[in-house]
Formats: sequence, structure tokens, C-alpha cells
Amino acid sequence: MTTPAQTMAERTRQMWAAVDYHPIAVQDVLVSELLARAADVHSGHRVLDVAAGSGNSALAAARRGARVTATDIVPAALETAVRRAAAEGLQLEVEVADAQDLPFEDGTFDVVLSSFGAMYAPDQQRTVGELLRVCRPGGRIAMANWTPDGVVARLQRVMASVMPPPAQAAPPRKPPVAWGSEQHCRELFGDRVTSLSATVRVDEMCAPSAGAQVELMAGHLAPWHMATKVLPPESQQKLAEAAAAEYERVNRATDGTLVARAEYLEVVAVKA
Repeated sequence: MTTPAQTMAERTRQMWAAVDYHPIAVQDVLVSELLARAADVHSGHRVLDVAAGSGNSALAAARRGARVTATDIVPAALETAVRRAAAEGLQLEVEVADAQDLPFEDGTFDVVLSSFGAMYAPDQQRTVGELLRVCRPGGRIAMANWTPDGVVARLQRVMASVMPPPAQAAPPRKPPVAWGSEQHCRELFGDRVTSLSATVRVDEMCAPSAGAQVELMAGHLAPWHMATKVLPPESQQKLAEAAAAEYERVNRATDGTLVARAEYLEVVAVKA
């Protein structure tokens, strides 16, 4: 029998399979390099990148000499990760998998990474349980998660304000950006870790303009791409204008281009 979480995961897979996320992902390469450093990835470490997309964090770990496996629910994204690894002469294993149901034995990995990935799995308790299960005792789980008050969260609220309500109300749950709260992460990991450090960092999204960044999202970011399919033209215009305004609120560029500051939380937990 299919569970509600499995049904939602399949819908998510279909939604993300409809776009090529890589042009968005390349804006966040530095996030993954910093995450691999914060996780203290060493040469020879067994590393898992969960919800890896096109492989930013997997490649960051591979550049440090780790033995890396990348997982994602979208096969095409992993194919991009393989091509990127080959272009750099790096070794990378990939496997299609849901963050809520990882196909690995307990304690397989020294380090488990996820940048803007596992935070979007529907069942947060099940997801954190899987991240911990596949990590060895004394190993590290390191995540980069958008914060609840940063520009990404505000963009998500803008999106929610114009989308039609679902036909059937979903049960209440914490939003993905709850992972960007240190307190929420501490509650999720609980006493299953011996330590947890959290650092708020700032990513920068660069584009020719705020409008150009919104167009990039419409073409390559699954929820925004979906909105262009279901919203009437006037609502699409309203959404685009509101999103551009949110980017301008955090734009430090003064030459007409976009250098948008996007807060995220870098979390490193040590498994008990």
C-alpha cells in the first residue's frame, strides 16, 4: 500500500523531472565547497550526498578525495552530476533514491551531506532518521538549509499567495525552511547526536537583473515552472513582479544587475 509520504515523493519527483535544475544549482557551488569543509571531509572518507541534484556537494567532497555516492529522486539530475564529475576527472557513484528511504546499510558513511535538498522531503522526522541511520557513530551529518526569514522563504510565501488552494487540504506540517532554524534542527536530531553546530551564512545569487533571475526560476525551478503552467497570465505577471521586488530588497548591486543576498543555515551534527 502506498503511503501519503510516498505519494507526495512521487509527485515531487515528477515535478522536478520536468525541469533542468542545473542552471539554478550552479549559483550555489560555493555553498557546497564551504559545507564539505565544515563537515571536515578527508581523503578516503565514505560520503553520501542526499537529494544531490546535479551534484554540487557530491563534487565538493570528491575534490577533497572522498569516495562519494550521490542520490536523488530525479535520474536526469544524477546524469548531469556524472557528466560534471567526468569533466573534472573525479569518481562518483550515483543511485536514484528518496531521502526518506535510503537504500544503504546502517552506518555505511563517514559523512552525510545535503545542500538545499533533504530539507524538502515531506516527512522531516523520517528524513532525519535516515540521515542518521546511514551515518556511522561518530560520523557527521552536514546540511545547508534556507532560513525561515531569508529571501528564499519570502519567495516561497509569494508563490503560496498566488497559487490556487489544493483540492484536498494537506495535513499541517512544518515548512521546508523550518530546517533553517537552529532550534528546529536541534529538536529533529535530539539526543541522537553528541554535538550540533549551526552557522548562518550568506549565499549570493547573481544575474543580469532581478527580472532575469525570475525568468531563470520560471524555466528551471520546479515550483515556479509549474506556476507558469497553471496560473493565468495576469497572475503570472503578479508573481513575477512580486518575486523581482523580493530580490531587489536584498540586492547589494547598484549598477542595475543583481547580487542578491540569500541567508542559509549551515548545520554540522556528530552522530552519537
